[in-house]
Amino acid sequence: MKLGSLFGRPKTLAKVPTKPAPQPPAGTAQNMQSQLAAKPKPGQFNIIWPKVQPQKMKDYQAILTLADLEAYLQRCIETKLCSFDWETAASEAERQRFATWLQDWEQRKAAVQAVYDASSDGDEIKELNKQLAALEAEHKSKLEDFLKSPLDPWRGEICTASLSAAPHEARVVPISHKKGKVFEPQLSRDEARKLFMDTLDRMIFRNDQVMKIAVNLSFETKYATKYAKYILMPAADPLVMWVRVLQVAAPQKIKDPKKPASGWGLKPATKNIFGVEMNDFQKLLAKHGVQFFDEIDASQGDGLVYSAEDSDYGLQHYLYWDEVAKQITLPEDCPNKNYSEWLHNIEMPFSRVIGLMEYWGMAWNKELAEQRRQEAENAQEAAAERIKQIARDTFGIEINPGKTGKTGDVKHVLFDLMKVPAAKWGKTGASLDEEALIDMRFMLENKLVSLDEEEYLAVELPPGWENIDPDKDPNLDKATRGAVRIAQRQEHPYKDAALALIAEMDKIQKYTTLLSSHIVGRQKYLNEISGRIHAGYSPWTETARLNSFNPNGQNVPRLDNDEFRIRSFYIPGPGKIMFFIDFSGFELRIMAWKSGDPVMIEIFRTGGDMHRKTAAELTGKPEEEVTKVERTDAKPANFGIAYGGTEHSLQKTYKTDYGMRKTLDYCAKVVNAVKTAYNHIPKYQREIVLQAREQGWVNTIYGYIRMLPHINSANRYDRGSDERRAGNTPIQGTAADVMKKCQNQVYDKIGQDTAVYFERLAADMAEATALEGLTLVHGHTDMIAQIHDEIIFEMDDDPDVVERAKDFIKGIMEQPPIPDFPVPVEAEPSVGYSWGDKMDVNKWLEQKRVS
Repeated sequence: MKLGSLFGRPKTLAKVPTKPAPQPPAGTAQNMQSQLAAKPKPGQFNIIWPKVQPQKMKDYQAILTLADLEAYLQRCIETKLCSFDWETAASEAERQRFATWLQDWEQRKAAVQAVYDASSDGDEIKELNKQLAALEAEHKSKLEDFLKSPLDPWRGEICTASLSAAPHEARVVPISHKKGKVFEPQLSRDEARKLFMDTLDRMIFRNDQVMKIAVNLSFETKYATKYAKYILMPAADPLVMWVRVLQVAAPQKIKDPKKPASGWGLKPATKNIFGVEMNDFQKLLAKHGVQFFDEIDASQGDGLVYSAEDSDYGLQHYLYWDEVAKQITLPEDCPNKNYSEWLHNIEMPFSRVIGLMEYWGMAWNKELAEQRRQEAENAQEAAAERIKQIARDTFGIEINPGKTGKTGDVKHVLFDLMKVPAAKWGKTGASLDEEALIDMRFMLENKLVSLDEEEYLAVELPPGWENIDPDKDPNLDKATRGAVRIAQRQEHPYKDAALALIAEMDKIQKYTTLLSSHIVGRQKYLNEISGRIHAGYSPWTETARLNSFNPNGQNVPRLDNDEFRIRSFYIPGPGKIMFFIDFSGFELRIMAWKSGDPVMIEIFRTGGDMHRKTAAELTGKPEEEVTKVERTDAKPANFGIAYGGTEHSLQKTYKTDYGMRKTLDYCAKVVNAVKTAYNHIPKYQREIVLQAREQGWVNTIYGYIRMLPHINSANRYDRGSDERRAGNTPIQGTAADVMKKCQNQVYDKIGQDTAVYFERLAADMAEATALEGLTLVHGHTDMIAQIHDEIIFEMDDDPDVVERAKDFIKGIMEQPPIPDFPVPVEAEPSVGYSWGDKMDVNKWLEQKRVS
């Protein structure tokens, strides 16, 4: 089928100059000026944007036989390019579930309607109207969810695939359609789908000479995983490519820097770059009056065109953006010489890992979650009752603390009756959030009337301070006068009652957060088909670390800060065990490399304790005399200083992570202790800022670039923020790069071993025999989540399976990220029958084999 005019007009190109401009002789002043002018300004790469060629006549055809499929895949092998795309629809099982629900809903609505039609009572009619409105709302919600089912591989199926081996051509494989011709019609649709996926896997996915290309590769990966297919390297995601390139080469074209892919899906990107208006999916469905794509004929007409466009323009985008990416050169010491290499080796293949983890998700213990929900609600009510009792005992009044403790009644008691000084203000007055409570407790314990007085706590009191009048003694400086005032001040009259009230408010807020965000808030994302929670992942953070959402799997409370053990709700499936492995102090090891600090390097080479070393520097004690508390206090400073942390940021870390306020003076001493103990760190931080000012950006170990547009700003705040980013990104971003590289290798190993496994099964091997000698196999050792420096797997509850996997994954993670990396990399494995119950893997292996 030849298609031409359906694809819009290409952009008008500027005329090419017919005569080159005369060049001044070498060595002249004019020539020197032109060379200086050619030097990029900070943040510029002087990109020569590729010329956009006019769209050609389209060669879009349907493939209906295996022979034609193999012939076109052979063409992909010849061009070494295979752009592919799925169209998906609700599975038959999902349609049946919805039909069953709809029948029940219609019966319920008819019953209410019958009563409504027969009633003449005004109050009853009012109530029935409410019931009818609730039913309509239920129907709307259920229908919306049903129409989204093609996005979920647990509820949908691939109905159509398109393939492209070269620009302006594509082949469409209608696998399962209710109208039109379909692929291998003599087979059942499940058999046809398996035949298609097996052939694509055999000829393309496992072929290391063919570039596999898919826009939003994570989605294609999710469905490939459903059929146990793995998209092995090389692999490319043009969406990741154009977003990452735009961030560097044309950041002004990104609408929202915090959501850089927003407004840059395939269709708007194709219009922006090629001047082509692609067909709209919802308009196509509306035109045919259908709910899903499989109700449209995809063997011809607009159904075929719609499907074909995705793979055609995906391929064209890949070729276009790769030309740009190659022009973004990276520093000489980077293993990847330009952005194209970083994209191909690290960033784009990682889309497959995202898709794999989103497909598997983590199993959720509904019964335990419900039990803990009731316990949390009881604890919340008990805290509210204790707040009421404090008000009764102190002032003889009744108050309503609500479910959060942030009501006007509570504020009246704290601020109007007790006269506790407010620590933080918001739009509705004095704040009662977690940080405000910590600061109010700090002021009460130290007799402060405002946080501005904190600086006086570190001032040494003069002899005889008890008898000094700080307002009259002319010999006192401002700081000493402030210190004496605080020391002479009486304790707050309601100190004990106020501290008790703040403690209960802290508890009730914690219970509220656990309920809303972590128990009820997570369970609403439970997939009823898989019985698992499938968190989403995004790579669009400023340091390129992975971000989790719906729900955020990376902000689950630590066990030491969660009496309801939320992590224990996440469990392995039947016959499985969870396997965890995380980098040990990895970002500090990266700092040792970046800074070249000899003390840090020696600590990591000899198995020393960096936190104890810092605590010893801070306290002046020998390391062996440092207490556990002193070591704990030093820990956040070591991590914080790696990101260019100051005493202000360290103070905030103590509050947010440890629920306590340390004085700025103390935090400054801790920061100085770190800088003194490891004096190459501040030197590195100064040098990286100077480098960033020169080039306008910084990069990670493998080549991710973070632009710093305000690094030379006259605005002190903006400049300071970019300076901190300059110190932070090469550390956090490098950790992200290395984690992505490791997970890419794990993904490929799962794919390789899975292919062997299914080939053996096809040869009638027994399952146990088919698994022999294999390390990571689909359905037996699955990578299901990443929590920053930790990877989580679900494996067979078999010591042999776990040990083989452990040895391979640990080996991958402990490889030096680059040659001559100065310190060893350590990865610590553990296992558990829930996320909240980990044990040493070697101890488990020993116990398991004994039993």
